[in-house]
Amino acid sequence: MTKVDLVTGFLGAGKTTFLLDYARNLISRGERIGIIENDYGAINVDLLLLQQELGDRCRLEMVIGGDPDCHRRRLKTKLIAMGIDRYDRVLVEPSGIFDVDEFLDLLYEEPLERMLSPENVIAIVDAGATLLRTKAGGETDSEESRYILAEQLTKAGCVVLSKAEDLSEKETGQVTEYLNQCLTEVGCVRSLTSGDILVKQRNGFSEGDFERLLHAGSRDYAYVKKTYMTEGDFQSVFFFHAELPEEPVESLLQRIFADPGCGRLSRIKGFVRKSDETWLLINATREKVEVRECTVGQPVIIAIGESLDQKRIGSYWKTYENEYRG
Repeated sequence: MTKVDLVTGFLGAGKTTFLLDYARNLISRGERIGIIENDYGAINVDLLLLQQELGDRCRLEMVIGGDPDCHRRRLKTKLIAMGIDRYDRVLVEPSGIFDVDEFLDLLYEEPLERMLSPENVIAIVDAGATLLRTKAGGETDSEESRYILAEQLTKAGCVVLSKAEDLSEKETGQVTEYLNQCLTEVGCVRSLTSGDILVKQRNGFSEGDFERLLHAGSRDYAYVKKTYMTEGDFQSVFFFHAELPEEPVESLLQRIFADPGCGRLSRIKGFVRKSDETWLLINATREKVEVRECTVGQPVIIAIGESLDQKRIGSYWKTYENEYRG
């Protein structure tokens, strides 16, 4: 049977970066793998990055969000295809806004239960951003975002702390305490300990770390279910062919996140064309902004969050279009 690993994590946690490391290690072990990107936006920025880094060494597929029933059928179809092709392992990276229970239930439907074997659920947590949230006393997160994070933690066999290179042992403990508070808020009795958590070191993951991840398994803690996934609290807005003003990109994005009129932004990601051959990659959260050059891209910037004002966010760009043109 084809093994299936689910890699979860809230928006901007570092799932794609982790997935690249994990996929490379599996490929080096001789495993034939497939990856399914389940993006919240209609254009998958992360898939482009995976294609650039992994090329033809694994099969990459995309499932976009939208109508829940249609989305579920698309995901099931992709999983069936990879099961038929007898891949050794399929890695599923959902969006940061994702119902883990829905996915795990799907694996036990016919014919998937005869083709696929659920293996590991790995939750990625941005430790640096989480530490800032603890110091802000809850001013930079919401009940909805804490719920989504907690739901993912209830199923995780291993919790990976990303972006934790500069954190002290005390600060790592504060991050763990915050995660346990999120679990308590949803009525879950799980209490994470050091045995549940893997801290990514500055030099990356060791072979021992990868062995641990490959045997992480999953958990099934009960919690009080809510309906944030179906009420439309989170949304994505798109800005095509955006041109940026003459201002450092980092400071521009920081101003947007700080503007309450834009809504409660969780992430801004996408590409801006820099030349005929290069793109500027934007990957930003409230706590951290990444901007770098790359050779692949699409002319779109995507903002994801709650109660977003597209016109207000768009006012920060020099120009943009509401609809895509080829």
